[in-house]
Amino acid sequence: MTIRRTRNKAELPYATIPLLFGVQQLIEGGLWLGLSAHHPATHALAVVYLLFSNVLWPIYVPLAVWMIEPSARHRRRIAFSLAIGIAVAMFFLAAIMTHPVGATIKAMHIKYSLPHPHKHLVFAFYAMATCLAPLLSSFRTLRLLGVVISMSMIFAYVIYTAWFASVWCFFAAIISATVFLHFYGKRRGYVRGLSA
Repeated sequence: MTIRRTRNKAELPYATIPLLFGVQQLIEGGLWLGLSAHHPATHALAVVYLLFSNVLWPIYVPLAVWMIEPSARHRRRIAFSLAIGIAVAMFFLAAIMTHPVGATIKAMHIKYSLPHPHKHLVFAFYAMATCLAPLLSSFRTLRLLGVVISMSMIFAYVIYTAWFASVWCFFAAIISATVFLHFYGKRRGYVRGLSA
């Protein structure tokens, strides 16, 4: 629905966020079924899921925001977030390639195992990459996305720390709705609202 509302190629990455969330949720659904049945494909699905959550999003979100930002001043700020996202994604990619990863069902949630050093520091930089870029945008609707991502991340991390990766993606529907709001509102002229 959001993709059909785009007006140029620069908007496509941002409009594709709900679709990518859907693909990620399908992967986790397959992983849930595979873990329950002890299927041998579960390890591959766990790796693909972690590539989505830990490698794709820290780069994709700031890049998509940067591409649709019309203000040069705001684009420079968002580029800082993108640089952090690239560094975080490369760190997680190296961790996935060099450490044993997996997933198990515990307490009615999927717990992902991705051992790596500097857990809290890397999480802080991950949050900066995924939350900061939309918060730095000149678009009101993108700043709303940043608020929704930040609040859902904090909630999932504080309440469901052990299952953070799985629980946080539960908020994908709300996050996707804010993406739709951007394109819905853009046609009605209330999306812009330059910040300082």
